Amino acid sequence: MRKQTKIAAVVSAAALLALGASITSFAASRGTWMLQDGEWYCYDSRGDVFENTFCVSNGKEYYVGDDGMLVRSQWVEYDGDYYFVNSAGQKITNDWRLTTPYEDEDSEEQWFYFQASGKRAENKKLTIKGKTYFFDADGQMLIGWVEKNGDTYEEAGSDITDDTKSNFYYCDETGARVESNWIWDYAPDVDPDDAGSDDEEHYYWLKSSGNPVTGKQTNIKGQTYIFGNDARMLTGWVATTATDSDAYEVIQGTSDDEDTYTALSTIAAEDREAYYCTVDDGHVKKNKWIKLWNTEDAYDQDEDEDQYWFYLEKNGKVYIPDADEVASQSNATKYKFEEGKLVSDTAVNVTEHRLNGKDYFFNQNGEMVAKFVEMNGNMYYLGGSDDGVMKTGSVSIADDTGETYRFYFATKESEGGKGVGYTGNKSGKLYYDGMLIAAEDYRYEIVEVNGAYFIVNQSGSIQHSNTSYKEDGDTIIRTRVDKDEDPAGSVDTVFNDGKEDSRMEDSFASLNDLLDYDENVVTGNAADMVYDN
Repeated sequence: MRKQTKIAAVVSAAALLALGASITSFAASRGTWMLQDGEWYCYDSRGDVFENTFCVSNGKEYYVGDDGMLVRSQWVEYDGDYYFVNSAGQKITNDWRLTTPYEDEDSEEQWFYFQASGKRAENKKLTIKGKTYFFDADGQMLIGWVEKNGDTYEEAGSDITDDTKSNFYYCDETGARVESNWIWDYAPDVDPDDAGSDDEEHYYWLKSSGNPVTGKQTNIKGQTYIFGNDARMLTGWVATTATDSDAYEVIQGTSDDEDTYTALSTIAAEDREAYYCTVDDGHVKKNKWIKLWNTEDAYDQDEDEDQYWFYLEKNGKVYIPDADEVASQSNATKYKFEEGKLVSDTAVNVTEHRLNGKDYFFNQNGEMVAKFVEMNGNMYYLGGSDDGVMKTGSVSIADDTGETYRFYFATKESEGGKGVGYTGNKSGKLYYDGMLIAAEDYRYEIVEVNGAYFIVNQSGSIQHSNTSYKEDGDTIIRTRVDKDEDPAGSVDTVFNDGKEDSRMEDSFASLNDLLDYDENVVTGNAADMVYDN
């Protein structure tokens, strides 16, 4: 038993302990402190030293250990709870401490928080100075992915699902919960230190509650993004799943398995929705045209593969002909324009769709169809590969060599159907399936169009004169027009300035009264001049 020594004045224990005062004893609200052999002890009124307890002085608590000596800068276990005392021996409250875990000095230092009572925060979510932190069962502040399991918080060890996303959080390197912001990290079930070549980092969005989001999010900093059920931000071609219209998956192939793609025609047939999320930042493109590789080729963005134009609607949904549109699609053939002639290319099913006041055609995959397309026996021109608008009226079109040819496509239904390549006399010019038919080798030549014969010059103008047509002074064609006789041939599908006419008395030379001609000036059937069969 140690004797207590009375002192004349009571001073702050914290001040004494911190400054190493020369005073050797002072009163405390629980016992009296005495300095002996350079260490502080606290005694009760009977002179017995307090052991393994807190002694209080001026509202501050200090811990004495097994031998009653004041404990400094270390962990304290008291009544099953854990505390920490500073270098003055004072219990820490409402403050942080970076130290090794309790009774594990060989481990790395961790951050711990001690509450108002001084108890170490355990299995808790605490808001400290406006920021939220999580602490596991050992009181360690958690960083990275955090998972709530029942009443406990721990470093996440499983992946996120749509059903469990409300149990996940993410804390930055300071331990603060990330809210209303992006993170870039591995999935929660991947240890970054053990990440393999198949493990990739992903973007995640944490909402204001700190939980990750799934599905389509329409207003993240003004943009729309799409997330899988595992909360990863999706990029590239994305669609709703076959079983859940609120769940999304990537539908393009991957470098590991290029055959995992799903064609957009399949997406439409299954009444699913498709979107395109940019590879750079993941936001959904909306209300615009975009040139892309299709779902089969998008994974590696190979410049040798063809790209196509797709239309993205106001909500970002890719336009793909739906089941009703597919049912009414036209069987068509695409044509190439090579060396001045139309050459049959590939068969395609197309749907006409009007966008922003213009007519476009799309195949079953939602790919815009361009250039020359023959549908239902009619030829159309849908502009260049970066255009796609159905053309009407007079158009100049270059072939693969760069040489330009003149075409005319109907401007109204009465001309055989809007956009249809015109056949017949238009403003004194002769056309076949839209292409101007002109003399090639002579100033004037004879051309057959659907059983009717025309004399045309090198500008494609139809000749009507009762005269002799000459080349270098030599007569090559002589005609006589008899107004009392029908013109030669019966023309059922030739148009005369926009009006279908089976007679067309003044639209071509009456070759039944052809007096003479040089057989070299008979070019032949107009179809052979337009098409390379």
